[in-house]
Amino acid sequence: MNISTVNAKEYLKSIRTLDRRIKIKEEELYSLQLNLAQISSQALNERVLSSSTNDTMKAVDEIVDMQAEIRREICNFVHLKNEARNKINQLSDSRYVDILTDYYINCKTWEQVAEDNGYSDRHVRRLHGYALQSFRRKFDMI
Repeated sequence: MNISTVNAKEYLKSIRTLDRRIKIKEEELYSLQLNLAQISSQALNERVLSSSTNDTMKAVDEIVDMQAEIRREICNFVHLKNEARNKINQLSDSRYVDILTDYYINCKTWEQVAEDNGYSDRHVRRLHGYALQSFRRKFDMI
C-alpha cells in the first residue's frame, strides 16, 4: 500500500483488515478440507467412483489454490506489519507506540488496549487520536 495516498488511520487499519481477511480464508479452507474428507469417505462407500474421483480432484484443486492465496496474503501481511511497526516505533511518545501497536499490529480490541495500558476506554481512544495525528505528521500523510 502506498502510504502517500492514504491517511494514517486508513494505512494502519489496512493491517487489521488484512488480518481479518486471512482468518476468513483460513476458515473457508478448513471448510473445504472437511468437504474433501466427506467426499473421500463417500467415494469409499460407492461402487461407481468416477464422479466421486472428479469431485475429489476439484476439491483438492480448490484447496491448493486457497492455500496458495492464503500464503500470498500472509506474506503481504507480514511485510505490511513490519513496515508499520517500524514507523510506529519511530514516534517519540511511548504511549502512542503502545496504543498503535496493540490496536493495529496486535489486533487487540479497544477494551484490551485500555486494560493492558492501564487507561480508561475513553482515554485510550483520545490518546489514539493524538497518536494518529503524530503518526500523520511524522510521515507527511494526508
